[in-house]
Amino acid sequence: METLSPDLFWLAATAAMTMLLWVPHVSWLILQEGLFPALMDGNHVMQVKPKWAKRAQKAHTNATDNLAAFGILVLVAHLAGIDPAATGQLAMYYFILRALHYVVYTLGLPIIRTAIYLAAIGVEIAIAQQFFG
Repeated sequence: METLSPDLFWLAATAAMTMLLWVPHVSWLILQEGLFPALMDGNHVMQVKPKWAKRAQKAHTNATDNLAAFGILVLVAHLAGIDPAATGQLAMYYFILRALHYVVYTLGLPIIRTAIYLAAIGVEIAIAQQFFG
């Protein structure tokens, strides 16, 4: 099996983490409403009630929304032949910042959340600068 380059590894890790961020708030919805009602809520009428769970849900949505731009930037850098170690290091920072963003958002720490979010955007800008000069 071939090993992923650092840039693609951290892109895949970020995608996998984002994919799993639904678990806490959906688990709480199942505990709150019961398994069958939660599974039958195809129109998302039920809402998680605790504030932390609502924030976790919003943090997951935010991570999902931002994954597209991040993923495209990493893939373009990779396809352009830009140093995968440099892009990989930036992608690792992005992964760490997005994980922290989820935790801080869920805990309800708005100023820190915004600072972490802006730092993650800064990482995306740094990735883009590699091919835009």
